[in-house]
Amino acid sequence: MKSNDSPNQVNQLLDSQKNWIKFLILIGTFILCFNYITIQLQYRNIFPLNYFESFQYASQVEDFLKDFYTSQIEIPQLKKPIEEIPVTKEEILDAKFDNNLYSRYLYDDTTGEYHPISSLTDEQITEIIRYHKYQENKDKIYDYYNYNSHNQGNAFYYKIVDRNGETYTNVPDEDIKYLNVLEIPYYGKNNENFKNSVNSFASDQGLTGTLYLPKYPMGNSTIQSSFIQNTIIKIIWFVAVVLNIFILFPIYSYFKKVRHTPLTIPDQYTWIGKKYSQLPIEFKASIFFATLLFIKGFRINFHASPTAFYIFKIAFQIIVLIFVIYIFTLQVQGIINRLKKPQIIQEEWNNGFYMSNKEAWSQFPLYRNIFFKLFIFTALIGFWGVIWGISTVAFGSFVIVTLISLLLIPILLFSIKRCSQRLQLIVDTLSKLAQNKKSPQIIVKGHDLISDISRDINTIQEGFALSSQKQSDSERLKTELITNVSHDLRTPLTSILNYVDLAKRSNISDLERQEYLNIIDNKSKRLKVLIDDLFEASKMASGAVELHKERVDLVALIYQSLAEYDDRFNDQGLAIKTKMVEQHMYAYCDGRKMSRVFENLFNNIIKYAQPATRVYIEMEYEESDIVITLKNISNYELGFDVSELSERFKRGDSSRHTEGSGLGLSIVKSILELHGAIFELSKDGDLFKVIIKVKKYS
Repeated sequence: MKSNDSPNQVNQLLDSQKNWIKFLILIGTFILCFNYITIQLQYRNIFPLNYFESFQYASQVEDFLKDFYTSQIEIPQLKKPIEEIPVTKEEILDAKFDNNLYSRYLYDDTTGEYHPISSLTDEQITEIIRYHKYQENKDKIYDYYNYNSHNQGNAFYYKIVDRNGETYTNVPDEDIKYLNVLEIPYYGKNNENFKNSVNSFASDQGLTGTLYLPKYPMGNSTIQSSFIQNTIIKIIWFVAVVLNIFILFPIYSYFKKVRHTPLTIPDQYTWIGKKYSQLPIEFKASIFFATLLFIKGFRINFHASPTAFYIFKIAFQIIVLIFVIYIFTLQVQGIINRLKKPQIIQEEWNNGFYMSNKEAWSQFPLYRNIFFKLFIFTALIGFWGVIWGISTVAFGSFVIVTLISLLLIPILLFSIKRCSQRLQLIVDTLSKLAQNKKSPQIIVKGHDLISDISRDINTIQEGFALSSQKQSDSERLKTELITNVSHDLRTPLTSILNYVDLAKRSNISDLERQEYLNIIDNKSKRLKVLIDDLFEASKMASGAVELHKERVDLVALIYQSLAEYDDRFNDQGLAIKTKMVEQHMYAYCDGRKMSRVFENLFNNIIKYAQPATRVYIEMEYEESDIVITLKNISNYELGFDVSELSERFKRGDSSRHTEGSGLGLSIVKSILELHGAIFELSKDGDLFKVIIKVKKYS
């Protein structure tokens, strides 16, 4: 069986390969023909079918008319003697108002003096303008005879009339065969091809008449050869159209034969298909459209007398075309498979370049930053490479571009070195931070990625230093808190125990025992106040307090508190001076808690203010805040940071001889923080100042 089946399989394989070869040849032929058809349509070489109604012919006629107008009408005018050149009054006035217009004629070469145009007479100005025009006319004549090609200058016999009615003609008397006779302006078929060229120029210059195109070219005329070439192009084009129509049938026939059989290629070329299949779907789509554009723009120019280089060029183009057709075949097979199995498209999209980089693109700013910089850097290198490549055409330009490149290399190296130094500084700073060592701040310049990282590291360093300072202060305050609370609790408790022991003795009188009991009662009450204040301070600090906010008149509230403490202020000889900007100033707050604030502040003043001094209480508006200021002269030297007075158990007298718990200002601070208010303490020598800022009611 194997010996019988093997020849059949070989024959089937050979037939499949032949069918593939025929199919690819037909596809290649179709592409070449289609390419030729579209290119000729793009270059407007087919329609209109009559060449003498085409846009190309209209351009050649326009070239002839321009050359005719310059040589027959304009040049004779430019050859006028200098004394016949007219100068208008407007030109004289323009020269007087614009000193720079003829400034090069106002210098005396012998003396080097400059004569302003205002110092010249009208006759002198006229001579200058006339000489200037004469020089311009000479330049135009020189340019016409030396820089114009005059390809169509002798293309036509003509009979033309200018706007002055003068007739120009070179039509011979004998009979001549003409390819085309054209009336100027042209209003025949397809006159839109002549409207913006021939007719527009003739109208602007005032030309009318008839042009006669001879059967055989005159001078350097290329119109006759263009006519012949266009006729050949049209014949080939129609053949290509017919061939492409008829070739579709065998293409479809062979496609049905090969669509289920793989294209077998030599093993050394199979890597192309494997590599192509591994590309992301976005790259495959890009290659597919690039292939279509290549096929659309591909063309082979045929010459009557081919050279060796031309033959090599044609062979290379055919090899490239075969390779492109192979790639295109792989693409078409892939499209057919994906149309049959749409899930393949979804899988390839999920594994493609965009989806695989989408998460990294959104989550990693560093990735985006590096991508954009590399893209810009690559684009600049590519752009500079193009400039360098173009400069090789001219040796001088090549030398200049090379010198600029040699200058740019040190600048580039310096930039890389500077960037490396900045990165190394960041690495060293992070290393010191990791070792808990202090490091100087990084100098930040600009707003690039490295600057942003440096700025963030500086912020971390500042936060680290602030955190260390706060931790140090917290440890110190914690130690003081333990010491102070121990002292303040132990002192009244020790007194109570001692007096209880004294009261128990039997050898004392009733009067002495009653005195001891009164002392025990006072010490117990002080201890109760201390414990209550400590409990309230802890409660306030924890935020476990419910505020009952309402519209409260702070002026009335502070006067009410002052009235309650009037006797105690008088006992200390303290004179209260108030200054309120308005009689009523309202805030949205808890009235009872704010009353406690004022009570604690007044208690603090009574305890620590120097007797027989003034106490100033002011209340004013500052934008949307009510600012309350209390000032008094301290009875104790304030040789410490007064902001610490708002900490628990901190007192104005370090010896702690005064009555009080050391919690008054701490409770004030907690109440105001619950209200979102600002509480500030400051000093100026012995002047102690409290500032409270509360949002006014609106």
